[in-house]
Amino acid sequence: MRVAALAIAATAAAATPKFEDKWEKFCGVPDCYTELGLFPNATKAQIRRAYRSLSLEFHPDKNPGDSRALRKFNRVARANEVLTDDEQRKKLDYYTENPSEYWSLYGTYVDFSYAPKTSLKGVLFILLVFAALVQPALQYSKYQEYTKALVKAALARAPEGAVFRKEADEIVAEESKKRKKGKKTKMTSQEEKAFLKETLQRLVAKSDLPDEYAFPSLRDNLFVKVATYPLSMFKSGARSSELKKKIASGAVLDADEAQEVIEGYLGGADAWDSLSGSEQHKLLSTKCYLKENFDKWQATRPEVASPLKASTKREIRQRKKGAPAFVMDE
Repeated sequence: MRVAALAIAATAAAATPKFEDKWEKFCGVPDCYTELGLFPNATKAQIRRAYRSLSLEFHPDKNPGDSRALRKFNRVARANEVLTDDEQRKKLDYYTENPSEYWSLYGTYVDFSYAPKTSLKGVLFILLVFAALVQPALQYSKYQEYTKALVKAALARAPEGAVFRKEADEIVAEESKKRKKGKKTKMTSQEEKAFLKETLQRLVAKSDLPDEYAFPSLRDNLFVKVATYPLSMFKSGARSSELKKKIASGAVLDADEAQEVIEGYLGGADAWDSLSGSEQHKLLSTKCYLKENFDKWQATRPEVASPLKASTKREIRQRKKGAPAFVMDE
């Protein structure tokens, strides 16, 4: 009977899962008691004695260059830290007796922190490369859409393409004359339309398009912009200092210099572009590059009801650059 009871107890003990600190919330595997060679009922005095003995034995000064001794020394130190802390030891004893509840530590006592395996610098560099590769493609797409819209406007004799259409008509007429003189076959209506379209495409491609719709170039590349940004900032600062000195000396600024200073007062080129032609003329003619004159002008200016939309600002800039007076849909 006694043998049967012992067998049942042994079976129950075998069935009970053994505690293993797999997530190293305490000392890992083996547990803290095993690291110090102690039993779970060890006193604090026994824990300290065991720690002092083992720490002296595996101390790095006594074992120079021995990685195993260093690893053991660190584990002994961790075991001592856990077992001499009443709260930590209480938790360890609880999960040792109740290993099935150890999983709760994963969500209850874990301090979550993001530790990416990939270097943040590497990720940023990859993103920069990707943006640098995509940007020219996007710029070229905008260029194609804009030039197609111009050609279409010119073919339809819309005001936006009038300049190109006039020049293209002259080229087509000249080509027709050459054919007559050379006694070549006269262009058919279909051929004339095709020639006109090709001519318009060439003229539009050679024209001075707004920067945001221009053919992509090296200076527009993101890498080039990033690399030259410090230099451009330095030049901008030097230019600003130069103009300030010129104003302080009482020298008269030319129209471009005056506009540059006034744009700074207004908050940028967009604000200047949003002004009417008469307002811009007034600012230049009354020497509003001088701060006191600019402040007087601003004091007399009525409040603007609402800022211009980005598309309106872009249209104004295009008109001043001689570009057609229409804006492509975003």
